[in-house]
Amino acid sequence: MKNTKLVALLVLQAVLVMGILSHVNADYFPTCCDNCRSFSGVDVCDDAHPTCPTGCSACRVVQTTPTQTFRCADMKNTVDGTCGGPCTKY
Repeated sequence: MKNTKLVALLVLQAVLVMGILSHVNADYFPTCCDNCRSFSGVDVCDDAHPTCPTGCSACRVVQTTPTQTFRCADMKNTVDGTCGGPCTKY
């Protein structure tokens, strides 16, 4: 009986976590990303920007000196964890 309760709790917890991750912030996500992290079905781009990107709903300051840089903490759902590929530098 204890094993059944444990399995039921683990299944419910997994369903809860997947439900939360299915509604991640997806207002802004760049078409390319040099510093991408993928975990648990979510992609996060860690590229730093001189200003907060337009459309980003969760902007964070990542560096204050010598100049202030920002990172958009918005995420997107992913199936294959590719994150859109790296940006082209000219």
